[in-house]
Amino acid sequence: MPQLEPITIDELIEEFEFLGEWEDQCRYLIELGEELPDLPASEKTEANRVHGCQSQVWFVPEIAAENGSTRINLRAKSDARIVDGLIVVLLTLANGKAPQEILDTQFRDTFAELGLENHLVPQRRNGLYSMVERLRAIARGCLEAEGLTPTAEPEIRSGSPAPSALQVSDDDADVKKKPLDVESVRAQFPALQQTLPSGMPVIYLDTAASAQKPQCVIDKEREVYEQYYANAYRGVYRFGDRVSSEIEHSREKVRQFIGAEHIEEIAFTSGTTMAINIVANGWGRRFLEAGDEILLNEMEHHANFVPWQWVAQATGAVLRFIPLTDDGQLDLDRLDEVLSEKTKIVAVTGMSNVLGTVPPITEIARRAKAVGAKILVDGAQNVPHMPVNVVGEGIDFLAFSGHKLYGPSGVGVLYGRRELLEEMDPFLCGGHMIDRVYKDHSEWAALPAKFEAGTLPIAQAIALGRAIEFVEDLSLCAIHTHEQNVLRYATERLGEIPGLKVYGPSPGHKGAICSFTVENAAAQDLAQLLDLKGVCVRHGHHCTMPLHDLLGVPATVRASFGLYNTANDVDVLIDALQSARKQLHLA
Repeated sequence: MPQLEPITIDELIEEFEFLGEWEDQCRYLIELGEELPDLPASEKTEANRVHGCQSQVWFVPEIAAENGSTRINLRAKSDARIVDGLIVVLLTLANGKAPQEILDTQFRDTFAELGLENHLVPQRRNGLYSMVERLRAIARGCLEAEGLTPTAEPEIRSGSPAPSALQVSDDDADVKKKPLDVESVRAQFPALQQTLPSGMPVIYLDTAASAQKPQCVIDKEREVYEQYYANAYRGVYRFGDRVSSEIEHSREKVRQFIGAEHIEEIAFTSGTTMAINIVANGWGRRFLEAGDEILLNEMEHHANFVPWQWVAQATGAVLRFIPLTDDGQLDLDRLDEVLSEKTKIVAVTGMSNVLGTVPPITEIARRAKAVGAKILVDGAQNVPHMPVNVVGEGIDFLAFSGHKLYGPSGVGVLYGRRELLEEMDPFLCGGHMIDRVYKDHSEWAALPAKFEAGTLPIAQAIALGRAIEFVEDLSLCAIHTHEQNVLRYATERLGEIPGLKVYGPSPGHKGAICSFTVENAAAQDLAQLLDLKGVCVRHGHHCTMPLHDLLGVPATVRASFGLYNTANDVDVLIDALQSARKQLHLA
């Protein structure tokens, strides 16, 4: 059989540096690929195929003993010339090495030195990573067959470690160094610059439902549509390459923002609701059995309540509830009453969308893991307002939405620990979440594509990355401190109104949310009258019917604050409430 002309990795690097331009380097990869010997048809089998590659790639390992040491030589081939060239690079790095040497090889360093990390489109780059992982699996198998234990861990694709857990404190050095300039921030939100037909300004106090968008996010989404829109992970032409690269940049921003270890642990969804449903169905329906227990609490949003009801009904699992204290906090003194070895998952909000309660996630996660349970956090409300570190807090699954994070609507995020996502079933099927389809079954693509069925919300996912940059530039610690100051002032001023009751913990134990009722006034009437004064609030049960049943009220009015709100907004709210009481003949 023809043999590949020997070449060293130093010679490859030197040639790439000499060529300089990617177009010339790409042509050189094609030339390398043309020299790669073909495999006989008998070896182009499913068993030899490398999964995770857009092209078809086959690996045939040859294991030999040389001077008492095991050596691996790989024969390989694809159905694409450029991929054949990438295979030559990989074989140059790996062939003839001992299994442990292969595991110790930092392939990504060489790929970066050759410029492949920057120039390959994401789907081809992911295919290259899949080839590396297949090669490493062969090496691990050789060691295990010899009764040896591999000493090297797989490379982390994200390329940088997760940040350490960050605690929010008014004394944080970042807050002192960079206090929030609220007037400057407000100027970046076009919707807040409007005046109503009555001449009144817009007082937007509904950020818990959806945040307003800064100009930079609007511009980024427009940029996609005007300059390079195409479908993602489909084409290798310039627009398709740019879109795919922009989405991967955004995915990496999300990874860093929440402190995840691996970029493939970040899947884009349509929002928090879809992300939770993916876990409830993909993990819950596969692993929950009759008699297992799901631990919830009564302040959960319906999106983190109803999916678990559905799964419990389908599997025979049982729903249990962590009791709440009188001021709406989780009663952890009674947690052991409902947490046991029967508990398989704890699903808990990171911040109540009605009470503002911020549960101690790290403590809950620690106690859940002590009985072998997983923890899912609904981060829709807390992720936009305070730092989150999924590794430091022990979170297994995290779901949140872009539109509450000052980003576009229609995009959300599911984080899951890699090993959990790998063992889960997908919830939706179709599009690039498929690796291979046969007449009688299908095989799923590698993470995160496995959970990204169909066409992604392309411009929205890209603009989400810009929203994260916007928030990071301001500092989440500074944002949280500012919002807490507004919350304290609002709580104090609301206390001036006769018959008004605020629900939930006191400031310092909650996020910037005030849900309240006024004696003898319907929530809808209050919201309608506040609107006449330019004040935007939400009324109703806020998708938390069990909580309102517990509170004994059919509905509340909710004022929720964001980084653009001020004490003046609170004053306008109070004046509008006093006016509403008069119109309702309550004063």
